[in-house]
Amino acid sequence: MRDALELDDWGGTGPVLHLAHANGFPPGSYRKLIELLKTRYHVLTLRTRCLVPGSDPATLRSWTDLADELAHALRARGLENVLGVGHSMGGVATLLASVKSPGLFRAVVALDPVLVTGKRLWSLRVAALLGMRSRIPLARGARKRREVWASREEVAASYLKKGLFRRFDPESFQDYLTHGLVEAPGGGLRLAIPAAWEARVFETIPVDMWSALRSVTVPTLVIRGGDTATLTPAALERVRRTIPGVTTEELPGTTHLFPLEQPDACGQRILAFLDTLDARPRASVG
Repeated sequence: MRDALELDDWGGTGPVLHLAHANGFPPGSYRKLIELLKTRYHVLTLRTRCLVPGSDPATLRSWTDLADELAHALRARGLENVLGVGHSMGGVATLLASVKSPGLFRAVVALDPVLVTGKRLWSLRVAALLGMRSRIPLARGARKRREVWASREEVAASYLKKGLFRRFDPESFQDYLTHGLVEAPGGGLRLAIPAAWEARVFETIPVDMWSALRSVTVPTLVIRGGDTATLTPAALERVRRTIPGVTTEELPGTTHLFPLEQPDACGQRILAFLDTLDARPRASVG
């Protein structure tokens, strides 16, 4: 196992809560959600490998690597019984880590996790079998993403025309512009998460998650965006049949990116679920 990746400490008081970000959206994009969670919890976020300058996307073999790196970073800080919250990719990584590292998490909240079923799952499996995962639409689209911009104003003008960002909370959109772009060596700005990394994450979407989810033992909440195309109604129903004792909810009028579209409503759902947990030993930051 390589050296532990860095954890960013957002402060707050109370039990430790780790928030795992989605593909393409650095932790700072979730500042507004984090501020709400900080009213009751001490929030940490992992600076994942895709945010480490010079890291090679080809070294990512599967999302199990993401789970292992998350667990390693938390264990390196001496943490256990952490409250794990994760969005999309981050939700899957947190669920996997809870299975692979018993005792690390006290509960998990997965926000529109990438859990594929039905024909989409079979198409991913066929692509994997044929060595053609680089051709799946999400990966192809990510590789075409423009990476260098002259200014944040230019990015804002372009992105606000895209359906992906149309429902964003205004503050969360500004947070994404702040944290999703970094200074480029040749001037201007570039994506904090390179397009090659975003594409590699999509190429390695897990096709065998359902068997692992049967082994989840911690209290779990899965929230689906009401209009999401990622966690389909059929997939949410399969979640109910697969994860023992899982709680499931939907957030109406939102897409896959609901933590950035309705951070307050999302945060209140998370807090309400965590309030229901029995009193157990809690992690603390040393």
